[in-house]
Amino acid sequence: MRGPSSPVLLDAWAASSCPVKTQNAFDPALAEPVGNPRDDEFFAGAEAHLMTICDALAAVREAVDLRSATSSATARRAATRRAMDAGAPVIVCPQLPSSPQGHRTGSPDALVLAGKRADGGPGYLPVIVKDYLVLESHHTLAEFTWVSPLDDPDPRHARMSLDQTFRASQERALIQTAHYWRLLEDLGVVATPDECPNHRRLVGLVGHDEIGILNGDLAVSWLDLDHKFIRTFSRSAASRWRRRSVLDRYDHEHTFRVSVAEHSKAGGEPMVTPIVVHECESCQWWSVCEPRLDDDDLSLRISKAPLDVREISTLRRLGVATVDDLADADLTELLPIYLPEVQHRPRPEQRLRAAARRARLIREGVLLERNDEGPIDVPSSRLEIDFDIETSAHDQVYLWGFEVSDPEHLLDSTTGDEPYYVAFSEFSDMDDDDENKLASRAIRWLDKIVSAHPETIVVHYSEYEIAHLRHFGRVCSDEQTRNAVRRLLDSGCFVDLFTTVKAHFFGVKGIGLKVVATAGAGFSWRDPDPGGLNSQTWWDMAVHDPDPQVRQSSKTRVLEYNEDDVKATLAVRRWIAEEFSGQA
Repeated sequence: MRGPSSPVLLDAWAASSCPVKTQNAFDPALAEPVGNPRDDEFFAGAEAHLMTICDALAAVREAVDLRSATSSATARRAATRRAMDAGAPVIVCPQLPSSPQGHRTGSPDALVLAGKRADGGPGYLPVIVKDYLVLESHHTLAEFTWVSPLDDPDPRHARMSLDQTFRASQERALIQTAHYWRLLEDLGVVATPDECPNHRRLVGLVGHDEIGILNGDLAVSWLDLDHKFIRTFSRSAASRWRRRSVLDRYDHEHTFRVSVAEHSKAGGEPMVTPIVVHECESCQWWSVCEPRLDDDDLSLRISKAPLDVREISTLRRLGVATVDDLADADLTELLPIYLPEVQHRPRPEQRLRAAARRARLIREGVLLERNDEGPIDVPSSRLEIDFDIETSAHDQVYLWGFEVSDPEHLLDSTTGDEPYYVAFSEFSDMDDDDENKLASRAIRWLDKIVSAHPETIVVHYSEYEIAHLRHFGRVCSDEQTRNAVRRLLDSGCFVDLFTTVKAHFFGVKGIGLKVVATAGAGFSWRDPDPGGLNSQTWWDMAVHDPDPQVRQSSKTRVLEYNEDDVKATLAVRRWIAEEFSGQA
């Protein structure tokens, strides 16, 4: 609503999104943007996950499911109100009225009955669904989480999970839930904390988390809005940072954006200026913001380990806004002024020094730089295997790829002297049993080689492959595979090339395999747009596209991409050996 007399109404995304979005949305001088403002919230599988969870909640006895309602928004709001007044245990896809006094609008994915509201009527709590993990392993006794099975989501029946807590890194989702709690409070229908566990103000999230105390099932995880676990800047604290609750964080951010919106509506000078953040990639306002940035703006040019909004804002206030500014800055003079303003981030000095180094390299046109001098040792053997896996959007391993270097023909005298590619793959929808069977084939093949040739080295780039190998060593049903995993892990055959690169190199765009293989080893992928996320899209096309030619070409594309990944690992090893150790 952008009319001069209309109230400022902000949705659940506003408080957790860039405030420049809000400023632009209420600027009467700007045309309406093109695109869906929630595009950045959706990705492969999100809608299917949402529907699955909603189906489960709708199956609760006497639940009201409003997803199929085709009537007007007014009629759906009325249906929601009737369901609440009747005390429906669950309301799926509700339609809530806006709150002009609170400047709030929107509706959660579901409402769950959780006791009484202030006037004695049925009181509700909001639940939202996310297509990612919202919990992490427990790390302090103060941080506990209540969980409810989907067939009985009432938090009054919830059980306490002692080994999982909410991910502070998913702050955006947490803040969205707080928005809906405040909206229900504005409307007078929120459940009072009296009957909730420990008298807490709760909101529910459902991600992809498997809850151990519920036999590994998905569940509603109830967040205590007053639990202080989000680290933020604090000028009044001696440490210059303190932990705040999700509700405190939401209230602060929402109030600020209301001010930004009202100021923008009045036609005043902009309160906030663009700073490049992750959401800019899909933002509907990027075409408006980009021209307002200097071509060498720090937030625009430094994309790896980028400085956050507060760090960039602080540097700008100190006269450091561009790559040249930071490359030329005297950090000895800058740091004493800068550091007190950015203590919300752990290791702020290291972050700034890394950014300054990147700024220097960007100006010099250098992508990769040595950290040290002297030779670099890279393990080698008569039999070498470079190893890489590919996973789907839901982290199922559908491809195990190996590049075998066997110049002495220890395995097969007919393969010639050049390395060759071996793949174990599954291009169909897989359940856990299918994934485990594929893993067993690949693992037992590798174990057979290493057992016959103990000198073999198996090279991977980062711990990703080993973490999945350990996983299959736990979950595979056949004892032979579990024993094979144990032998492989105990054999000492695995070599993490990433640890070597990390110890000796620094990259403007990081030290991922593609950066190092391209900038250092001069390797190039056959695909013009290689990437793990892209490969997930290609796999989905290879499995589900109705056109058989598209399915085949997508399958080929995935296999070639994985083959190039293992060839790139080999190329990096050879480059380091030839350039930095004198070994051929």
